[in-house]
Amino acid sequence: MEKYSKFDFDGNEKFQQHLKNLYPLPPNLDKIKRKWFKNNIDPQFDINTEYQNPNSNNQSQQQQNQKQQSQDHQQQSQQSQQQQFQNQNHQQVPSIPIFTVIEGMLKVLYFPALLFLFTSQLNKYLNFGSVFICLLAIYRLQGLPKKNYFQEYFLRIIQLEFTTNIFFIVSLFTIDSFSFQLPIALHFLVGAAEFWIQINQQQGITLKVAKYIQANRNEIILTKQKIEIYLFLYSVFGIFLKKTSILQAVIIFQNLLLKTKFNKNMRNAQGYIRVWYADKLSENKKLPEGLRKIFSIIWRGYEKLLTLF
Repeated sequence: MEKYSKFDFDGNEKFQQHLKNLYPLPPNLDKIKRKWFKNNIDPQFDINTEYQNPNSNNQSQQQQNQKQQSQDHQQQSQQSQQQQFQNQNHQQVPSIPIFTVIEGMLKVLYFPALLFLFTSQLNKYLNFGSVFICLLAIYRLQGLPKKNYFQEYFLRIIQLEFTTNIFFIVSLFTIDSFSFQLPIALHFLVGAAEFWIQINQQQGITLKVAKYIQANRNEIILTKQKIEIYLFLYSVFGIFLKKTSILQAVIIFQNLLLKTKFNKNMRNAQGYIRVWYADKLSENKKLPEGLRKIFSIIWRGYEKLLTLF
């Protein structure tokens, strides 16, 4: 077959003369070549042997190589994209300190723990847990005090919402009421949402809710502070209704004093409550005049106490 493939049919005069004697010229010239080659050159040649052009072999091999290279390149591209996606995810998830993770998880667990609020023993554990969360938050925001800088450290942490939370939680050890847990719950809700945004990279309904809470953080904190003032007023009236005690009112009030003195947002909350109190109680003409005077005296006394300290 190799001899046939290398034979120069175009330069052979006998073969060219043979072609001239053929009329009309057959369309299958390769078959004519094979018969002529067997009759005139190589009697052992098998005319039925398939002939494959070396150039065709090379071309086919090149096509296979190109196809294989294309598949290899596509596979490498997919692997590179997967690796890049994994690296992006790894970069998107920041390294979070262990104490911050503990703080965030405890804030999340705080809410199912509220279900056991009406069990007095478990209520105490809930309050201890809340204090621990606040201490972790103070450490996250301000760290530990440095030597000879305790006074500066105290002035910094006393302005934190978490610090005044601790004073407020002290009053909760004597009150088994869900309403008094609302300020702490609102604050931890904001913290839990911010923690969830840090650790969650998948879009979903929970992430959207968390981002909504984070976007309205200031309004939620302001609502928390307004509720704290409402609860103080409730504790004062509750003394006469035997729902609260003087000790509880004093503890809540000292928390309001600290926040009013050091927290600008608390002063804004005081302004909202002043308008509400006047509209609903001290200046509400639907109430008897004597009762309105009592409400007015209570509020003036409350504001007087705030300015004395």
